[in-house]
Amino acid sequence: MNLPVRKEDGFFLLLAAGVLLFTVAAFPPSWYLYPLLLVLPGIVLHVTRTWKDRMFYVICAGQPLVIALSAALVWAGLFAVWMLAGIVLAALGMLGQGDDLRTYAAFCGATLVIAAAIDASDHVLLPLVVLGGLIALCAAVQTIREYRFRKQYAGAPP
Repeated sequence: MNLPVRKEDGFFLLLAAGVLLFTVAAFPPSWYLYPLLLVLPGIVLHVTRTWKDRMFYVICAGQPLVIALSAALVWAGLFAVWMLAGIVLAALGMLGQGDDLRTYAAFCGATLVIAAAIDASDHVLLPLVVLGGLIALCAAVQTIREYRFRKQYAGAPP
C-alpha cells in the first residue's frame, strides 16, 4: 500500500536533514541524542495520521528535540522550531496560499530576531523580559480597543 506524500512529510525530511547535518558538522558530546529524539516526532507523525488532534501530539513529541538542539546551539533549535511549525501548518492545510506562506515567513523572521537577541545577550532573561513587556503592551492595547468597540456598538453614548 502506497501512502500519499504530504507536505508535512517534506518538512519532516527537512528537519531530519537539518538534525543530521548539525550532528555531523558540530559533533557535540551528546551526538547520539539528537537522532534518537528525531525518531519520536517521526513515529507520532506516522502513527497519528488519522487522528483529529494529532498536531498536539506532534508538537509535544517535537519539543524535546527543540530543547536539546537549543541547549547545544540556538540556531539549530530555531531551525527545529521552524520545521515543527511547518509540519503543523502543512498538516492543518494552512500553507496552501500565498498569504499563508507570507505569514509563515513572518513567523520565521520574528523568531529569527528573537533568537538573535538571545544569542547576542548570551542569556535568556533580558530578551524574555523585553518580549514579555511587548506582548503585555499589545494585549493591553487590544483589550482597550475591544472595550471601546463593544461600548460603541452596545448603544451607549460616547
